[in-house]
Formats: sequence, C-alpha cells, structure tokens
Amino acid sequence: MSRLVRLADRRAVVAGDGFTLVRESGAPLPDGDVIIPAADWIARGEALGGRSGRTGVWLGPAEDPAILKDRLAGLALVAVEFPKFTDGRGYSIGALLRRRYGWTGELRAIGEVLRDQLFYLARAGFDAFALAPGRDAEAAARAFEDFSIAYQDASDGRTPALADRAAAAREAKIVRTRKLLARIAAAHPDAAFASSLSAEDMVLTDLIARAGLPIRVFTLDTGRLHAETLGMIGEARARYGIEIEVMRPVAAEVEAHVAAHGAHAFYESLELRKACCFIRKVEPLNRALAGRSAWLTGQRRDQAVTRGALPEEETDTARGMAKFNPLADWSWEDVLAYAARFEVPLNPLHARGYPSIGCEPCTRAIRPGEDPRAGRWWWEQADKKECGLHEQPSAQSLESAA
Repeated sequence: MSRLVRLADRRAVVAGDGFTLVRESGAPLPDGDVIIPAADWIARGEALGGRSGRTGVWLGPAEDPAILKDRLAGLALVAVEFPKFTDGRGYSIGALLRRRYGWTGELRAIGEVLRDQLFYLARAGFDAFALAPGRDAEAAARAFEDFSIAYQDASDGRTPALADRAAAAREAKIVRTRKLLARIAAAHPDAAFASSLSAEDMVLTDLIARAGLPIRVFTLDTGRLHAETLGMIGEARARYGIEIEVMRPVAAEVEAHVAAHGAHAFYESLELRKACCFIRKVEPLNRALAGRSAWLTGQRRDQAVTRGALPEEETDTARGMAKFNPLADWSWEDVLAYAARFEVPLNPLHARGYPSIGCEPCTRAIRPGEDPRAGRWWWEQADKKECGLHEQPSAQSLESAA
C-alpha cells in the first residue's frame, strides 16, 4: 500500500504508508513494516519476533476476528478487507474488534471502499482506508466533504445533514420506518415482532426500543440454533433492557419426528425438511401469535427470489391478522449502515460469511459472489427456500398445530 486516507474529526487526510501487504501465507517477508494474513501471523508465532519492523495482520470478510482476541497486544494494526462495495461484513468485523475485543490500535479498511462507506467506516471504528490500485486517494478524501456532518445517535435530538443523495435516501427510509412502526403500535397495541436475531431483526429491535413502542419481541428457539444466535438474546437485554420472549417447539413432537425419520431427515427431501420446520418453527409461531391482531417480520425484498414482491403491509389470511414487513425496501447495505450508525449489536456469524442465519445444520457461510441466501438449505432449489413461516398455511394445518 502506498497511499492511505485517514479519518479523523470529520475530515479525511491523504497520507503515505510504509506498510507492505503480503497476502501469501508463508512467503518471505521484506524488511520494514508488513501486513500479513492473520492465520499466517498466528502460525509463525515467535519466528516473527526477531525481524525488524512492525507487523500487522489482515482479515478476510469470512474470517472470524475471534482468532485475534487473545493476541491483539502484539499487533501494530489490523486491516479488514472489503472485497466489494456491496459486501458489508467488514463493518461487523471492525465493530467486534473495537467493542467486544477491545482493540485500540489502528484499524484499517482495504479493498473496494467507496465514498458512501466513509462515515460508516468511521462509525464502526476504522481509522483509515486504502483504496484498490488505480483509485485516486485525493479524490476519495475530497468526497468525504460531501457529507456535511458525521452521523449522531438519534437520542441527541439532532437530524444529520446529509448532502450525499444515497445517504439522504437511507435517512428517508429510517424516518418512514419509524412512522410506520408508530402507526402499527397505535392501531395494534397487541402486535408482536418475530425476531430471528439476525442483523435485520436487530435493527428493527433497535427502532422499536428507541421509540419505546409497546411491540412485544419474541424469537423461535428451534433447538438447533447456533450458540452465537442465542447469545443475541442477552445482547439485546444488555443493550436495550428488553426481554425477548423465547418460544420453543413441543418436545414430544420433535422426539416423534426424529424417531420416525431420523435426526437429519431434512436433507432427504423437501417434504421432510418442511415437516421439521413446521414442528420447530411454524407451530411455535402459531402459538406466539394466537389471539393477536398483527405481527411484524424483518423480511426484505432483496433477501431472496421468493421475496421480490414483498409488501410493507399485507394480510395473513390464514391466521386472520395483519402482517407488516417494515424493512421490506431496505437493502443489506441499508441494514449495515444503520447498525454501524446506531451501534446495533450484530450476530458474530455475519462477520464469518453468514448474511442469512437459520438452524446450524441447515446454514453455511456463503462464498464471495454467492446469493445472500445461498447458505440456507443449500441443497435445495433457490425458489423453494422458505421454511413456512411466511407462507400462507391452510386452515387445516393451523388447526392441526393447535
């Protein structure tokens, strides 16, 4: 890297950089300051102690920053890669390093960083960024001035003055969503929000909590969630002082299904997978919503082909109630920008390549360039990837679940 843009006091300054980025693990290291892969730094261990110059590490978007948590004291800097503009996992990695692991050294973004990201990077704790080869660092620094004020938490009563149109559009979405939530709470005082504890749903929880709305928040513990997902219940309690109610499947139904079909029958057919989803998710959801007039989800249109026409408001005809999707028109970038701005706690799995998170045996990290929901039920066709929570079940299936 030869040029950096450093972020400080709502200003961007172009500076020289003496670090050399070495991407290949085990490669000979030049003299002077270097940045090497995190795993390579750990593997080399004490062998690096005798060389001259400072050592920093870089993390890819799918790497777990937890590998550094007990070793940060020996580092000069941490560089986090943003492989493309639409990949926001770097924000989560940066926030985790700063807020969970206490990293106070230099935090640098590398890769495809664009002007829209600069304040979000600063909000997530980044000190500097280095653009990809061929990018004009001076132009990027001047673009930083297009934003007239740094984002502030809404609690201070000030409205951000955003000159950039993309940022202004995001601000308009936030304002509109707040108004929608207030209207839902007024019209449906018994409304409940079914949270998956993912980034979208933590953002919606933040919006509800900040406004002090009487919307009950609950989640579905299928018995097969990642430990990191369940950990978000405590994160929400600590951040917002709210108790997320946990709904669980009927144990006898789970045991009967496993006895009849096996513990991993969901891999065998779509029918068996949906049967498992019904027992572990749909039936507990039906119980949670019984007697209510409305429920909310964190679904977004760009999550999947099955949600491309998702409305903000609809009628759940099978359950006889209103259904709201307040973040329907939010993009993944909108979600991450809001989370960075308001310091929303996020599931650590997002930083490990899981944009969409479900049950542990049915979810994997995605590869660069894959569809965000490619890791959900990856053995099935893309147009079949729903668990039944958001389909319109028949009245008979609802009665059988009662």
